[in-house]
Amino acid sequence: MPPAVEPSATIVPLPANTSAPTPTEIAPTPTPIAFSLPAPETVALDFVALTCSAKWSNNAYHLPCPGHLDEIERGYVEYSDHAVAEGMVSVEAPLISMLPGQGDGNGIGLFGRYPPLTIYPGDFFQATLACHGDSSCNAELALEYFDQNGNYTDTDWSWTHQAGDSLEELSVDLSSLAGQTVELMLVMREKGSAKNNWFLLIRPHISRDPQALPAPMVVPTSTPELTDKTPGVISGKVDMSTSPPYLTDPVSNPQGMPVVVTFFNLDDSTYWYIQTLLTGHPNYQMTIPPGRYEVVAYARGVGGEPYVTAGYTGQNPSCGQPLRVVEVTPNERVENIIIADWNWKCGGTAFRPEKPPIVPVP
Repeated sequence: MPPAVEPSATIVPLPANTSAPTPTEIAPTPTPIAFSLPAPETVALDFVALTCSAKWSNNAYHLPCPGHLDEIERGYVEYSDHAVAEGMVSVEAPLISMLPGQGDGNGIGLFGRYPPLTIYPGDFFQATLACHGDSSCNAELALEYFDQNGNYTDTDWSWTHQAGDSLEELSVDLSSLAGQTVELMLVMREKGSAKNNWFLLIRPHISRDPQALPAPMVVPTSTPELTDKTPGVISGKVDMSTSPPYLTDPVSNPQGMPVVVTFFNLDDSTYWYIQTLLTGHPNYQMTIPPGRYEVVAYARGVGGEPYVTAGYTGQNPSCGQPLRVVEVTPNERVENIIIADWNWKCGGTAFRPEKPPIVPVP
């Protein structure tokens, strides 16, 4: 286990509240709540003590740790031992204050990659999740990981939390990973607006029975290819000039309605997506694993059509052309990928991947 570093007794400022009290109003007093702290010998990994040993980013930019309150557009992370949670609850316990990227070209989401940890049978992730102060938060917190070969795993260990949900206790049994050495990831993804998503993660840690014995080390049955799995970035824009007319209005909406851009990985059949509503439509930017991708945009349909599509073909103007493969190498930025071939204009004859059911059209 990496050495623990005791966080300093920093008070995390509350997000700004725009409502100014009148002289006759009395500010409410936060209600203190007692949090019991785990015994040190039962903690295999302390997420708070190792906050700034983790690598933090949004989907496009790396972030400093601790963050700066005058530069929060791309996201923010800080550790402390005191803050005020939703419902005017005074929290005096080790905690992490978190804000995902706020979109509009600044990136979205928040990702914290922690140092390697070997998981024992009976290890649990435990924490308490709450909105910070009077934040109108609405996001998903997930615990994900990189395995010992550098492969990223998106788990189903996730919790959706919004303002009014009060303090939420989190607990996940990690025994399915016993014997593996992994790099755990704290991930936040906004579920509504990308603005004002301030969260507190209180006492996050991996608990372990001091008497637990390590599981047999998991060794791959075949020697994996040693490749760099560092994500890269694809960015560009969706050309709305040849989109169906109902998607644009030269007077009231010249940029057109937002779309969802989907990145289909041809190497492992996975896909990633992002709505341009969050990245400054019609521009988009997405951090994705290395690989070969087809890039397709889906927009709202009309009549009996659930959606219309546009694809990146490497040509502009383009009509009915095959999709061009975009190769993303580790830590590379692939820019100026213009999605311009709208399927409707060619009578729907150009092949486009069917929209996955879970990909939401704005």
